[in-house]
Amino acid sequence: MTLRNSGNPRRKTDGCSDVGQVGLGVGLFFLLFLAVLLVSQFQLEQVRASDGYLQDALAASGLASALVDIQEYGKTHAVRIADSQAAYEQYCKSLRANLGLDESWECANRRLISGKVTVEAYVIYNVQDGQVTCCSMEGDRVKTTAGLLGAVYAPNGQLIEHTGIYSEISYPMKGLFGWTVQARKGKLVDIVGED
Repeated sequence: MTLRNSGNPRRKTDGCSDVGQVGLGVGLFFLLFLAVLLVSQFQLEQVRASDGYLQDALAASGLASALVDIQEYGKTHAVRIADSQAAYEQYCKSLRANLGLDESWECANRRLISGKVTVEAYVIYNVQDGQVTCCSMEGDRVKTTAGLLGAVYAPNGQLIEHTGIYSEISYPMKGLFGWTVQARKGKLVDIVGED
């Protein structure tokens, strides 16, 4: 068997072109990995900013709704929130102002909150004489339950030790690539008097 020479001599390679292609592939992989890492870090920072902003707004709104019975406090030095309905109305008013919500409970700042804010829970914990009275808002009704001090926990897992208010909201949050997730944030605020 004889092979004909086609006139194109065969070039000798020392492997340099293969190494260049491997290097290019590895470089593109690391560039893609870096891009994914930067995008995820950006999303994480956006979630952290939203968390801090909402935690401050929930704390301020909870404190604003602490309508303490002044006569009770003057007589017994017990901090007690007597009018749950009025406290809830004050909370909603303060929350709308603190988050910059309009009449339909939507935020003008679409980067942190991209839709309607919903109050998921609002619970008042009155602590007096070793008892905890829980007044939770369910629509326009107030549901009242009682428990022993040291045995009652807020929905976020914190032990109730003082009179306080727990509130929780849900809201849509827009992520990268147009994805929207439903987020929730809750906060327990203790209200204590002077000893």
